[in-house]
Amino acid sequence: MADHAAAERHYRTALQGRVPGTYHRVRGLTLANIAKAATAQNRHEEAVGLWRESVDLMDGVASRPNRKELDTMRSALGLYVRRGIPGARELAQRAAAITTA
Repeated sequence: MADHAAAERHYRTALQGRVPGTYHRVRGLTLANIAKAATAQNRHEEAVGLWRESVDLMDGVASRPNRKELDTMRSALGLYVRRGIPGARELAQRAAAITTA
């Protein structure tokens, strides 16, 4: 069984070591990992907020890891849209727009 709380702590610690305004790709990917850890702990609304921050950083940065995370995010967001999680629909549309750009 995975320890999602420990993973989240690890990613949050790593994020603190990165200066805001720099390393957009790495910060975006780290936020996406925190969102996945939050999802695994059934904190879905928080995950949507974290993914929103992640997308803000990923937008305009072309990389294979970003593309992979956006695909993972879109998959989870599809489920969240069906469940009615606030903000999921808009974020899914934005992630789709970035992916197809």
